Amino acid sequence: MRVDLFHTGGPKGEVVALDRAVDDGPWPGSRTRLLDETNLGSHFVEVRDFRTNRVVFSRSYSSLFSEWEQTEEARRVARTFPESLRIPWPREKVRVVLERRDKNNVFHELFQAVIDPAGPESNPAPRPPVGKVWTVFENGPAASKLDLLILGEGYAEKDLPKFHADVKRLVDILFTYEPFRSRRADFNVRALDLPCAESGVLRPDSKIFRRTPLSVQYGIFGSERYVLTHDDRALREAASAAPYDFLEILVNDARYGGGGIYNFQATASVDTGFAEYVFVHEFGHHFAGLADEYYGSDVAYATGGAKPEPWEPNVTADPAALKWADLVEKGTPLPTPWEKEPFEKQTRGIQAERRKLVASGAPPSALDDLFRRQMGLDSKLLSSMPWSGKVGAFEGAAYEAKGLYRPSADCIMFTRDPGGFCPVCRRAIGRVIDEYSRP
Repeated sequence: MRVDLFHTGGPKGEVVALDRAVDDGPWPGSRTRLLDETNLGSHFVEVRDFRTNRVVFSRSYSSLFSEWEQTEEARRVARTFPESLRIPWPREKVRVVLERRDKNNVFHELFQAVIDPAGPESNPAPRPPVGKVWTVFENGPAASKLDLLILGEGYAEKDLPKFHADVKRLVDILFTYEPFRSRRADFNVRALDLPCAESGVLRPDSKIFRRTPLSVQYGIFGSERYVLTHDDRALREAASAAPYDFLEILVNDARYGGGGIYNFQATASVDTGFAEYVFVHEFGHHFAGLADEYYGSDVAYATGGAKPEPWEPNVTADPAALKWADLVEKGTPLPTPWEKEPFEKQTRGIQAERRKLVASGAPPSALDDLFRRQMGLDSKLLSSMPWSGKVGAFEGAAYEAKGLYRPSADCIMFTRDPGGFCPVCRRAIGRVIDEYSRP
């Protein structure tokens, strides 16, 4: 069952309203392990038996609304975002309770509704399939495996062979990174062909206009490289053609871009020189709730101010009480020293060049060349320090130069360097695999 909602908010408050409940395709998850134990996400949904109030299902996630409310715009105007909760189809009437996390990491009730599977708010009719599903690889029943669905966006009918090649290329890359490589047998991967009228997606700042099946676009929240869809309903309607726990959208475009929101969506443009990096990095956000560890780049969010403890498993505001303390070797200083000032100077120079290239309308290849140069500089600096390769508490993370800390000097969540996920991120990913792959 998919419970469709409208999530509205702004300076005067926040409201969630029920739209409908519909069939969302085959349930991909366990029939016995129904309670979420990850403690991730900005939101948490509980399904409670209507008669006993016993929790029979729960799931954590983050929303587009929770991303938007971190922007400057949210301080000035109100907006509405479609949102949805995916739950096993209940046999009887249930109470669906949506909670959101506060700055102290405590969940508070935001919304609740009684859903009667036989009532007028519920439509059990299956949706006619949109597009064509095909199997990339399969290791077992959906209920006992972690099911990943790859959707194509901006691929015309003539581009579908390219989409198939892009899927194979990027999925193969994902499973070269640990712990995905060691846990490949715990996954099923499927893909969905969604041909559109012409190649490419909406890029408003480039005056490239498209109407595509999932309404994916560049320029989300004013960031030229941030790529997502606002249209949750279109995304869920298409994805319902296959069982899935997580999904990623491949965007048929050469401009650098992507995005990832925990347990909601991830995107990656496929024809940039860094498509493989973007695919894996954004999947880290979507799959395991990993935070961006970088800072110094232009982002869509307001920064500064108080820094409460983040819920994400790979950043902290308190180096004296690390979430990953058991992975820190004895004798490691906390906070952990690193070449912060030289790195920041290097980053400022690269970002200035980037802004000039974007403003001048430079081709995507020029940005790729800049990023390759940055990667060489970053890799050399971050790999040659006394605490390189060690787990500690390195100041500078989650868009903040001060007051937030990341676990390692370098990680795929920090730079585009080829080193992969750090030990803390690898452990966080492994925990999610465990959560979804056990029957």
